[in-house]
Amino acid sequence: MFTPAPNSAAMLARRDRMPVINANKKTNPIKHPAAKGPRIFCDSAVKADILPLLKAGLIHGITTNPTLLKKAGAKSWKEAKAIMKELCALLYPLPVSLELTELTEEKMVKQATELGALGKNAIIKVPMGGYPAVVDGGDPFTGLKVIRRLWEKGIKTNVTLIFNTTQAVWAANAGATYISPFLGRVPDYINKNDKKGLTPGNSLYWMGEGEMKSANSEYVASGGEVRDAGARLIFEIANVYANYGITTEILAASIRNPVQVTECLLAGADILTVPANVLATVADHPLSDSGMVGFLEDSKAFSA
Repeated sequence: MFTPAPNSAAMLARRDRMPVINANKKTNPIKHPAAKGPRIFCDSAVKADILPLLKAGLIHGITTNPTLLKKAGAKSWKEAKAIMKELCALLYPLPVSLELTELTEEKMVKQATELGALGKNAIIKVPMGGYPAVVDGGDPFTGLKVIRRLWEKGIKTNVTLIFNTTQAVWAANAGATYISPFLGRVPDYINKNDKKGLTPGNSLYWMGEGEMKSANSEYVASGGEVRDAGARLIFEIANVYANYGITTEILAASIRNPVQVTECLLAGADILTVPANVLATVADHPLSDSGMVGFLEDSKAFSA
């Protein structure tokens, strides 16, 4: 069970510095009770998935990627750009994250400028690392260099493929507007790569005999049940950001179920990007169903 510590004074101070999300209206005498509440983004590029959630006021933006654009019907880069432009117009002024497909610095900066022109609310998704794994002789700092250059150009970024606090801090230092920790993939990796018989999480953190590993802190990798490792990562990043007054927003990604939504909110995420099929269940609970049935039955006494 994920059990975060009580919010520190630094965490509360950071929240005070964050932007107002649900502004009060002069025509309404009731102040909004969640002025700085968390935001929910829909992780989709399918208009039919997004529209009902947008009209219901359930989402405050969307995140897209090439896989989601393909699902939305794009069969070429030209068609993908047309869909992205349409989504920017549909969501304006809410943010729409658009992912780069280029892998080298100059091409990424050029493509970012191209995507940024699709809408004033376009946010450019930049992978944090992994470049040497996909580009022969790739520069491991490509992502950070691109983030810095886009910040200097006044282009907002959403830094993806974040898996530890070190990455989150360096992305913020480079000028990231948002960082996206992929919390669901952390326990996946541990479950797949841990060596049996050792402390759970040893594939990400191990300081025993033999090969040392420190891809994450011991708190994240081995600080509790494996399934909660992603939520612990969010909590760790949120606390470090609070310690240094960092206002880069933590956008929790790779969410698989409604319980993880709650865990991310407990951990201090600023924003959650959630698949449409999970968002469709946020109002559901078996006790709500049985309660409504009971209310309806009792209300029949007043129908005469």
